[in-house]
Amino acid sequence: MTLHQLKVFVKVAELQSFTQAAKALRLTQPSVSALVQDLVSELRYKLFERRGAKVFLTQEGNVLLRRTQEALAIIEDTKDEIEEIHGLKKGRLSIGGCAIAGASFLPGAVQSFKQAHLGVDVNFNIYRSSALERMLLDGQFDIALLGCVPHSPALRGTLYAEEDIMVVAPANHPLNIQRSVSLKRLAKEPLITQQKGSLVRDMVEEKFVAKRLPFKPLLEIDVERGGWEAIKASVVSGLGIGFLCRPHIESDATAGRLKLLRVPELGLKRPVYIVYRKNHQRSALVQAFVDFLKSYKGQ
Repeated sequence: MTLHQLKVFVKVAELQSFTQAAKALRLTQPSVSALVQDLVSELRYKLFERRGAKVFLTQEGNVLLRRTQEALAIIEDTKDEIEEIHGLKKGRLSIGGCAIAGASFLPGAVQSFKQAHLGVDVNFNIYRSSALERMLLDGQFDIALLGCVPHSPALRGTLYAEEDIMVVAPANHPLNIQRSVSLKRLAKEPLITQQKGSLVRDMVEEKFVAKRLPFKPLLEIDVERGGWEAIKASVVSGLGIGFLCRPHIESDATAGRLKLLRVPELGLKRPVYIVYRKNHQRSALVQAFVDFLKSYKGQ
């Protein structure tokens, strides 16, 4: 049996008429009858019974119709996948992002990618990097942008960008008038940080320890619960000096709600990695988004 025969068979079953099927398919009625008869000869069972002007499926015909419809659906899905590979006109892409990516380039990148591929259903969500790893492994995301190298050997990460870790002070803090501030001087100030175990907090603490300086924050905020906004609010209110990545504070610094201190000894950047599953064949959409991100970088 051929695909053409099966499509003709389905049309006859839908319209309950050889004549109407022939008109719909722009074939002659004898051609339609011959194609269905070939199926009957091959299967050795009647597929239709005539009752007056209409034809009705036999029990065997119903089985063939159900199976043919299933097969045609698979063929259509296959065509969509092939079209996705070559034209990127259809498909779904699920993207996860860490807080840094979500606060800077990722929303704009996703929107631009969606505009370039209008038929593609793209969604993205923001989570902590540890949660993103688990969700990638579980197949909840096709690709993710993490703030650290993935721990699982089943994941592969490629460095995509680095965001400066900034030292921020209240708008009226006396250190604002200084051209630069040393870590030794900073150690004397009340400090506001993320909770221990967070990447930015640990990187900053390592710098202080390397200089043999005390690092005893006045306030430690669980970023997952209080968020970056809680750290900014604490700094703005005058509680102390904080450490935040540039994307989180640019609008506040521009508005004058807080000030950036120049601390040359710090010199820290938080990385962002493009991460995907090693043993999972990257779809054309995932590869297209990776390529798009590389060209989007710096926009």
